Amino acid sequence: MRRASQTWWRDGEPWFGAVALANLVMGTSSVLIPLMLSRDLGRSVGTLGILTGLVSLVGVIGSLLWGRLSDAAHRRKPFVVVSYAAVGVCFLGMAFVPSFEHFLWINMLLNFFWVANASVTVLIVIENREPTSWETKIARLNQMGAIGWVLGLVAGSAALAAGAYVAPETTTIRALFALIAVGSIGASALASRRVPRTIPKFTERRFRGIALAVGNLLFERRRFAPFHLYHRLRPSKVWGALRDPHGFRPGTRRFLAATFVTFLGLGLFGIPLPLLLSERFALPSSVVFAYFALQQVGVVIAFPLAARRIRRRGNRSVQIGTIAARLILFAATAAFLALSERPPAVIALAIGFAVYGLTWSYFQLSGIALVSRLAKRENRGLALGLYNALAGVGWVIAGLASGVLAEWQGYQASFAAAAALLLVALLILFRVPAPAPSLSRDDPLERSDTLQEHVDRAQPSVKTRRLRPQSRPELAP
Repeated sequence: MRRASQTWWRDGEPWFGAVALANLVMGTSSVLIPLMLSRDLGRSVGTLGILTGLVSLVGVIGSLLWGRLSDAAHRRKPFVVVSYAAVGVCFLGMAFVPSFEHFLWINMLLNFFWVANASVTVLIVIENREPTSWETKIARLNQMGAIGWVLGLVAGSAALAAGAYVAPETTTIRALFALIAVGSIGASALASRRVPRTIPKFTERRFRGIALAVGNLLFERRRFAPFHLYHRLRPSKVWGALRDPHGFRPGTRRFLAATFVTFLGLGLFGIPLPLLLSERFALPSSVVFAYFALQQVGVVIAFPLAARRIRRRGNRSVQIGTIAARLILFAATAAFLALSERPPAVIALAIGFAVYGLTWSYFQLSGIALVSRLAKRENRGLALGLYNALAGVGWVIAGLASGVLAEWQGYQASFAAAAALLLVALLILFRVPAPAPSLSRDDPLERSDTLQEHVDRAQPSVKTRRLRPQSRPELAP
C-alpha cells in the first residue's frame, strides 16, 4: 500500500495541487449556484434552466476561442493563472450580487474564463514530455480534479450545516461564495508558482489511447473530456465527414446521433435535480450537498470497474446497459413524482444518487471507446471532438427545455421527457454495429487491467513541431 501510494504521488506533478483546489471550488459552486438562485434570489426552476443553457452556451463558445488563442500563444501557463483568478473574482461578485440579472451575467463570465484552463491543462501535461508518460500523467490530473470536486461538495455540506447555527441560510450561502472566491484566487497564486513553462507544440498524435485509458471522472455539468479537442473542429470538415460516403461510417453517424439525444436526456434530468431536492422535497441545503457528494463518490469508485467491465463485455454492450439503467432511474423518478407529493425515503434517495453516479463512469468511458472504435483511423480525432461538441450542445438545449417543462408541467414532465429521450437513444444504439474487439496497441482496455500496463506497452507515434517565437502558428486539422 505504501509503495503504491508513493508511485501514485510520483506520477503526479506539483501543480496538480492547484487543479485540485480549483476543482474543490467548482465542486462547491455546482450545487451552491442553484441554491443561491432558489433560496436567496427567489427564482424558480425555469430560471435555472435559462441560466444553465446560457452559461453552457458561453462555455462552448469560450472553449472554441480559448483553444485557438492557446494555439496562437507561445505560452500555456497564463491561461491557467488568469482562469483561476477570474473565477475567484466572479465568485466574489456573486457574494454581493443584488439581482438575478447580475447573477446571470457573472455566471456566464465565470464559465467563459473557467474553460480557458480546460483548453490547456492537458496540453501542459503532454508537451515536452515523453509520450509513454502521457496517459499516466493525464490520469493523475483527472484524479486530482475528481478528488477536489468531491471535497468541495463535502466542504459545502459541512459549511452550510455549521452556518445554520449562527446565521440565516441566505447569509451563509453568500459567505460561502466569498470563501470559495478566496480559494480560487489561492489556486491562481499556486498555479503561478507551480505550473511549468512549456514550449508549445502542435501534437498530431491520435488521442484515442488517452481517451480510452483515462475517460472522464468529473460530473457532466462542467466538463466533457477531452475538452481541448473542441478547438480542433472545423465546420466544413465536420460537414464533409457527415455527408461524404467516404467520411464517417453509417455506424459512426448513428452513434453520434444517439450521443446528442442521450445528452439531451441527461440534461433534462440532471439540471433541475438540485432544485427538486431544495424546493419540492424541502431538504436543507447541507443535505442537498451531501447527496451530490455521494453521487460524485460513485463516479470515482466506478471508473476502474467500468474499464474492466468494458474489457469483458464490449463497449457497445456497456453503453446500452448503462443508458438502460439510467432510463429506469429517470422513469421511476418521474412516476414517483407524479403519484406522490412526499419525498422518498432517505435510503431510496441515497441508492438513487449512488446509481446516478456509478453509471456515469460506465457511460462516459464506453462512449468515448465506442466512438473511437467506430470511426475510421483517419477521422478518429474528428469523431472524438464531435462527440464532445454534441454533448455540449445537447446540454445547452436541455438547460432551456428543462426549465420550461419543470416550471409549467412539473419536475415529473422533465424527467419523463428525459426517460423518453434515453429510450430513443437506445433504439438508435441497437442499430449501431458492435465493433470487433482488437488487440492492437491502440486499445488499452483490451490489452491491460491497469493504466500503467498500457503505458508500458504503448509506443505511440508522435509528430510534433516546435514553434519559433517569430513564426505564425498553424492550426492542426
